[in-house]
Amino acid sequence: MRLEVGIIALVEEVFGITAERRTHFDWLCNKPRPKDFGEHYDAVMALYTELEGDWQGTITKTDGYLIPDAYFPEPYHFIFEFDELQHFTQYREQTFRFYPANIPLAYEPQKYCQFCREHHVAALAKGPERFRRRTADFPYVNGRAAQRAFFDTFRDWLPPRHGLNPTVRLAEFEVSSILNGQLTGDAAKVYMERLLCERLKISSIAEKIKR
Repeated sequence: MRLEVGIIALVEEVFGITAERRTHFDWLCNKPRPKDFGEHYDAVMALYTELEGDWQGTITKTDGYLIPDAYFPEPYHFIFEFDELQHFTQYREQTFRFYPANIPLAYEPQKYCQFCREHHVAALAKGPERFRRRTADFPYVNGRAAQRAFFDTFRDWLPPRHGLNPTVRLAEFEVSSILNGQLTGDAAKVYMERLLCERLKISSIAEKIKR
């Protein structure tokens, strides 16, 4: 079972609601478009240039949607992303230098940058060769890692612009005590609720439901 499946199931248990999987949004696609990014289009294209994206490869590749790990409907109304080791590369750290100040986030970018600095070597080494392959839009060694980082910005920047609450992210390292079995059952649920309340800036899940 993929790690994210177990984590999402625990989040569902905490919220008391079933997440929607394989949900797509018309504005969350695999190419940067002015109509989706609006005032932030120049910023996302500056990031694209920094990551050495190939525009011809981008415009000629097949159109597609970026599918979130999960979407939690009302009263939460946010995308949920569980970030495993392979997300924490130097490319991901680069993205944060381009984040506009007015984009709300439901996680701590400073902590994510620290994770990138600590784990970038292992992140690039993880998994099969396809994790490091060249892509049409980033046609160089480790291009897939750069593409992953680029698309993570889409999942952060676009939802609030299109009426969703900020994307909630949890890093693998933040739930290691659950993944390694140190915390199970009610203890794991209590720990997860604390993390989620920190993200949502509420004192309890019950408080969120009452709003």
